[in-house]
Amino acid sequence: MTFRSRARTLVIRAATLARLDELAFRLQTRLKGRFYGLIVGVHETPAALESNFRQQLTWVSTRFTITSLEGFARIWQRESEWDTASKPPILFTFDDGRESNYTVAAPVLESFGGRGVFFVVPAFADCAPDQALAFYRNKINPNSKAGDETWEDWKPMSPRQIAELAARGHAIGNHTFSHERLVGLSPHELELQIGDSARKISSWTGKPVDAFAWTFGWDAVDANAWQIVQRCHRFCFAPCPGAIDTRRDLPSLLWRREIEVKYSADEYRFLYSGLVDLWWSTRRRHLRKMLRAPGGKG
Repeated sequence: MTFRSRARTLVIRAATLARLDELAFRLQTRLKGRFYGLIVGVHETPAALESNFRQQLTWVSTRFTITSLEGFARIWQRESEWDTASKPPILFTFDDGRESNYTVAAPVLESFGGRGVFFVVPAFADCAPDQALAFYRNKINPNSKAGDETWEDWKPMSPRQIAELAARGHAIGNHTFSHERLVGLSPHELELQIGDSARKISSWTGKPVDAFAWTFGWDAVDANAWQIVQRCHRFCFAPCPGAIDTRRDLPSLLWRREIEVKYSADEYRFLYSGLVDLWWSTRRRHLRKMLRAPGGKG
């Protein structure tokens, strides 16, 4: 265990023992009231961790209402169901388009009455079986080392499976054409990674692609890319933790907390509490300013 991992474990354990996570959750729910919602980002959902995911959603469902993209979007509408709901909405999203998201995550989410947003990479989905691992190592997870992965990490959903998820009511989102960082790309490259990618996904599902999530870190995007994202999509999801406060946040720039199915109960409860959000407030302010997005302080 590295020093960083050890320190993280100690902080989470201390917060749990002091019940700071529960206090923080109650405070943010009370202070933001009907203006509050949460979006969660997930990656791998292997079969061996299905029970972990189900356990996590069982806990989540006592504090949130698990919903769909369209259901979550009604948080910005007046006189919607969220005005009088006893629990705030939560939306689950899944990045990269792994087959385990189709075989494990989608059915579990459906069993709780929810529908997810599955951000897929068309070039990954189109990979032949003997090309998928190389694509995963080169594009999706460049830090991967041989022997670290299992087949569930790198086997992609097929276009047929993607279309089936869309038919079952899930949203299929755009995660760039080939899992590229968008900073500094030419207009032609940006059109390929954003516009052409959306058109490819739409050809599989027969539906518009409303949602986009950029890849890698919070700063792997620039204003030029964001302008094309806005032209092609209704919603843009940032890999930057934060709760959604509709008094300052709009669908054009949405925050996500990464909470993986492999996390322990102490870990995911700590992350759902929002205690880490303050650490990211400067980055949220930077993104709002850089992308000229509406909103106040982070």
